[in-house]
Amino acid sequence: MTAGSDVNLGPTAFREAFARFQRLIAANDKGHAFTGFREGVAAVWEGYKPRLREHALGILALDSWREADIGSGSILQRTINAIEIQDNRVNLTNNLVFWQNRFGHANRDHHVLLEAVSAPALRRELERLLFGLYCGEANEGAAFDRLNELTGAKYPLLAYLYFLKDMDRFMPIRPSIFDRAFRDLGIELTTLRSCSWKNYCQFNSALAEVRKALAQMGGLANVRLIDAHSFCWMLERMEEGAAEAGRAGRKDAGRVLGGREKSVIAMRYSVESTVRNANGQLVERTVKNKELRMTSVELEKLLTSLLDLQGNRCALTGIAFHFLGPEADKNLLPSVDRIDSNGHYEAGNRQIVCQFINFWKSDSDNEEFKRLLMLVRGGEAEQ
Repeated sequence: MTAGSDVNLGPTAFREAFARFQRLIAANDKGHAFTGFREGVAAVWEGYKPRLREHALGILALDSWREADIGSGSILQRTINAIEIQDNRVNLTNNLVFWQNRFGHANRDHHVLLEAVSAPALRRELERLLFGLYCGEANEGAAFDRLNELTGAKYPLLAYLYFLKDMDRFMPIRPSIFDRAFRDLGIELTTLRSCSWKNYCQFNSALAEVRKALAQMGGLANVRLIDAHSFCWMLERMEEGAAEAGRAGRKDAGRVLGGREKSVIAMRYSVESTVRNANGQLVERTVKNKELRMTSVELEKLLTSLLDLQGNRCALTGIAFHFLGPEADKNLLPSVDRIDSNGHYEAGNRQIVCQFINFWKSDSDNEEFKRLLMLVRGGEAEQ
């Protein structure tokens, strides 16, 4: 992708937009803070796009394409099928391209592809371009501009076809939405009625700058180009829907929990269970009375803030935590520990440690346990 020029993002504008984005996420996610695009409401709303792409690629079945098929109609039909996705079995609908026949055939983004099925010359040229794009070594820019001419400058359609080709470089587009997002971010780029290879390269370059800002100024790890796309899209669509946020009966979209958030909830359950079962009763031994002096929501917020404060590392060893997931080491999962074992589960008397450390420490004095750990390391505890 070489046709794009440098696109500058305004740092101040980004910080203001990102702060607004965080507020909107919390308003739409029952007060939960934004932590990333792979969990929470962001994942519920936007996580379908990579799944949609994989589903479409399965329909395209590019490994089965042969140059001899050009002109036969099979390539064109697979492409049409990869656009017209509405599969309730896997809860997927393609809303990246306007393909439904709701406002007349001429308004469908892919109407030229449908018409080409019965137009041999057009069918052959479209299939030649599609084969070169996906299976050959066609010049991406030349293919884009020719497809642009043939399809009547249907920007969402062309961007979708390139999104299927390479999700690391090409993103879908809805010009009116992204033009507003770019203005909010201080990016001087207009895409509406500007469909061309040069403009599309600038669009993807702008998203690459947003991706960089999300990582550097937003403090997010492993940011993908699709996350930058989702950020811009959600920023504008949440603003549009903000007035509806408090309407009674609005359907709860739900949320996707990441490993860190699942671990926070697991720790909260553990603390609440411990408190319920340690109310000073006499059994074969006296169990210490423990109280939980906050609500479940307050406890989750406290545990999340402790993880942030500790840098997702054990408070006593500095070992990086594992979070709940298939690859997690159980001994390295986070566990809530009372600094003063005789105290209650309250703010100021909590730290998060690895599970094996909590097991080893048991009811030991915190300072004495730290001293022993230093001896194990071969160092000396400072007094």
